[in-house]
Amino acid sequence: MIISPVEGESKKCLPTGTGEVCTELQDSTGAAARRATESAVQADEPSCSLEPGMWRHTRKTYCATHKGTYTEYDSSTPGKVLGTASFTTYQAATLSQTSGTWEETQKVTMGTMTGVVTSVDFSWTSMCSLGCTPTKPSPWTGSQNLRAGQTATGTSKFTVTPSAGAYASVSTSYALMALKPGSVPLNPEANIGNPRKVRCDKMFANNTSTGCVHADARPQLVLPLSQYGAAAATYAWAQQKLVDRWGSASNPLRRLADSAAAEGNRTRVCGEGATRPFTHRPDLVVNDSCDEYPFAATHEGGRNGALCADVIPLLENGVWQFYGDPAAPDVTGNEPCIRGHVPLEQNTAAGGKLGSNSQTERIIPDEKFEVVITN
Repeated sequence: MIISPVEGESKKCLPTGTGEVCTELQDSTGAAARRATESAVQADEPSCSLEPGMWRHTRKTYCATHKGTYTEYDSSTPGKVLGTASFTTYQAATLSQTSGTWEETQKVTMGTMTGVVTSVDFSWTSMCSLGCTPTKPSPWTGSQNLRAGQTATGTSKFTVTPSAGAYASVSTSYALMALKPGSVPLNPEANIGNPRKVRCDKMFANNTSTGCVHADARPQLVLPLSQYGAAAATYAWAQQKLVDRWGSASNPLRRLADSAAAEGNRTRVCGEGATRPFTHRPDLVVNDSCDEYPFAATHEGGRNGALCADVIPLLENGVWQFYGDPAAPDVTGNEPCIRGHVPLEQNTAAGGKLGSNSQTERIIPDEKFEVVITN
């Protein structure tokens, strides 16, 4: 998850003929800005329980809340304040991993009013950069007149169409205009900018599938122990015990999209390419197989299997215990890879999840990802 302060123009003033009105979005300053950070935590749904003036991005979602003020002045110099209004805005979207089109929910809620201000007209225009089309640029038609406590809500829509085998990174921006009722809107300039780009690719299913994510939010391969058993336990043990900590937040893996190269990696680790063969132990592990980590389908995989730590993971009284393979050298923790004695069905299931996860998370070739083992 990535939290960032709002970017863009914070104050905009327009003449009214008898004075002017000014709209200002408050920046996130002080403690809120200092808390802007990145972490490995991912979420499937947008959540905006954060301080106004901040954006929240995950791999597949984004949202933001803004707090603004509307002030009406007379024609004197300097202008005398005739009335004010406070308002908040809300934006949220879930990107599609199976389409280049996504919708964004947008809301404006009117707060308190003072003086001559009894209502305000709000218009909203959504825009995006080259390579993207705002196929529905406004959440509502024209302007919405709001009184205290009222909310205007609607959706905008964006579409990105990358070329086959390629991706496009695009930015979204927004023009929010607050006007005195009855005023004629001018051509607005963007006053809200989304600080993170959306990346849409067409690089899966033989370059026929399009999907979008935030590339800034690192993808994860999540493997529950309850589902992937000894395979997941082997990867977790390697992350904790081996010197390189492959797949951790500090040392992520990189996707290798070349299937022939991946098969060559697998042969060097578990097959005839290893100068020390893997010894199957069906007496200890039913349907024993060689499960390599780092994965063969990563740039970090493919080391000579003779250099790997050979371990036997066994679930004993609900706890995973690890034993050294008697046919292999003692484990030191300095090995660059691991070969786990894993039941073939669990090995195959984990490998299948690795492949499908690349598409559901839109992990393009050479992109870094983390491996997270859960219960």
